[in-house]
Amino acid sequence: MTRKAHTLVDEITQHVKQGLEERLSTFDGHERSLAGIGSPRDLAQRMLEIVPMVSRWDELLGPFYGTGQVAKILGGVSRQAIADRRERRTLLGLKTADGVMVYPTFQFDERNQVLPGLAEILQAFRNSAVDDWTLAGWLVAPSKALHGQSAVQWLRAGGAPDAALALARDAARRFAQFPPAENSTVAAGRSGKAKPRT
Repeated sequence: MTRKAHTLVDEITQHVKQGLEERLSTFDGHERSLAGIGSPRDLAQRMLEIVPMVSRWDELLGPFYGTGQVAKILGGVSRQAIADRRERRTLLGLKTADGVMVYPTFQFDERNQVLPGLAEILQAFRNSAVDDWTLAGWLVAPSKALHGQSAVQWLRAGGAPDAALALARDAARRFAQFPPAENSTVAAGRSGKAKPRT
């Protein structure tokens, strides 16, 4: 653990200790038993459940924006407008294990606009059985057809969108040959908690 992490643990421990002392002191005044809160180990475990876990997908697909951040960078659009764009496949959103929508930042350019050509690629998978986590993984996977670049890298570098779109259509056809359970990375992708960028 790094020095910064140790410092953070010390600060959190101090705040938790102070908060617990204040909270548990009220039990005495109301003559309530401390047994009702569970064992110290159980209580600590419940506290730790809200601390995000690092997912292997954070490194591969992250960082991520939250819905509020995407609304802001797209000019203050509503959450419903974002949901409509996800439905039309002009924006890629990923649902985490705890039901939170996150948006890989790789799909945006330096002006915070969706990469030119990406919407058409996303739409190529619209009628396929591929889930969004698998699609996100495909978008960042290197391809020989794109000279070793991923579709996202290709578009970001100004490569011809038609080349990436042809590759996407071919991949969508291949994915369609398998049942959803076989072409899905959802079990691995959603088991970790992707964290929106702050």
